[in-house]
Amino acid sequence: MGLFEHLISLFSIRKVNTFHVIYFSLAAVVVYLVLSVVWNLFFHPLRRFPGPLLARASTIWYRIAGFQANKAHWIHAAHSRYGPVIRVAPNELSFADPAAVRQVYTSKEFVKAETFYRAKTIYHENHVFSIRNIEDHHSRRRLLNKGFSLAALTDFESSLSIKIRTLLDQWAMRTRENPTIEVYPWLYYLSFDTIYHLLFGVDPECVKTGQSHEVMQYMTAWRMTYIYKELIPSLERWGIFMPATVGDTFRKVRKWKFYAMEVVRSARMKDAKTPFLQNVLHGEDSSFGRPLNDSELAEECMGAMFGGTGTTANSFIYLLWATLQIPEVVKSLQQELRMKFPDRKTVPDFLACSKLPYVQAVISETLRLYPTIIGTQPRTATEDALVCGVVVPKGTTVGIQNYTIHRNADAFPDPESFRPSRWLETNSEASLNKMREVFVPFSVGRHACLGKTLAEFELTVLVAAFFLRFDATVDPTMLHGGMKMEDRFSAAPIGRSLVLRMQERLVEE
Repeated sequence: MGLFEHLISLFSIRKVNTFHVIYFSLAAVVVYLVLSVVWNLFFHPLRRFPGPLLARASTIWYRIAGFQANKAHWIHAAHSRYGPVIRVAPNELSFADPAAVRQVYTSKEFVKAETFYRAKTIYHENHVFSIRNIEDHHSRRRLLNKGFSLAALTDFESSLSIKIRTLLDQWAMRTRENPTIEVYPWLYYLSFDTIYHLLFGVDPECVKTGQSHEVMQYMTAWRMTYIYKELIPSLERWGIFMPATVGDTFRKVRKWKFYAMEVVRSARMKDAKTPFLQNVLHGEDSSFGRPLNDSELAEECMGAMFGGTGTTANSFIYLLWATLQIPEVVKSLQQELRMKFPDRKTVPDFLACSKLPYVQAVISETLRLYPTIIGTQPRTATEDALVCGVVVPKGTTVGIQNYTIHRNADAFPDPESFRPSRWLETNSEASLNKMREVFVPFSVGRHACLGKTLAEFELTVLVAAFFLRFDATVDPTMLHGGMKMEDRFSAAPIGRSLVLRMQERLVEE
């Protein structure tokens, strides 16, 4: 038998057993992976851009960083080593130049990256954050805007003030005998009560009872599901059937969806009149040519609950962490507040507090050093584009992360230091303009954060009320490692804790 006939015989169907199939399948996978690495390193259009070797060769570096909630930190370290434009995945570039923010996020040459934003659906429906089509996004945003407008929040201010007063009363009561208190969960209770009440006109009373709401566990679960879905997109449909922990997270998100749909149905029956529901229950989404159905509206409510809870809570947690370690900052803050508001128990109104320069400087410095959205919001080039003088080929994904640009030393000298004074008008106008150009905690352009006004409103009043009423320090048991920002898109302390020592101060000493 000749060689050719021998090979034919070897690979004939009747002689191929299971071992052969597995062997040649694995061999094909190995060959594919090797060729992919070779292509990515030596032939890919982005091959000339620097970056970690593993990031240039495959998506493994990027996926590991995301799974460990370290992506923003790894990318920042890579910029420090490799420069302002780096390759963080075979087909993705990260820019550290602040000028790239507006060139990318306000340009029609870039759209939301499919893999990232597809994973940000909550349960089988798009919401305003995950919608990628520009016209569809504009239509949905227009439908939702009224519920988060300054007018809506001004009408809601009295309810917010009651919630903040209740929170501070709880803290005062609990620290009379022992000044040590864990504030982390309480700030989540406040933010959840606020967004839920604003959306649905019902107060969950987490602050009043000191108890978590069932939805809060579902929101925690969702933070993990979108990491899983980035790795395996089909888990969007099949995740609930997975065993153990992975499946449990998806099943909790499904419970959240059922819960939200019940709330929406109840709101329809009662014809709820909150600024949010009044518009979305009856207003038309022009992309659909009809109002949102229960499932679509539930998804928007879920997105609003998630965005309105963790972001504001974590911002105030980091504000306390940063300010309470610098006595000079606390003294300046309290002096400004106590000159304006003699009553230590007052919960000041937003308009008055928004005009206090040091209060606003402390908030801005917190959002700079501890940005709520810590990581990149990736965009894909729909055509060849120019970003900061760099040619970005069509189909390339690009991103800029606040964690890095907010540490730009040209705009923010001594960028790792918490210095609210840098925002005051005593600084040069040129310096202030440079900082304002770089400072984008709520993003820019058509995809800027829908809840920006709510976050500013809540933070401003809460900062004023707390520092009027309490003297506080960080408890010695708190370690810097526990306050490292975890990057699961939005930032949170990795230790899930902030322990303070506080004392109510009702009169001047």
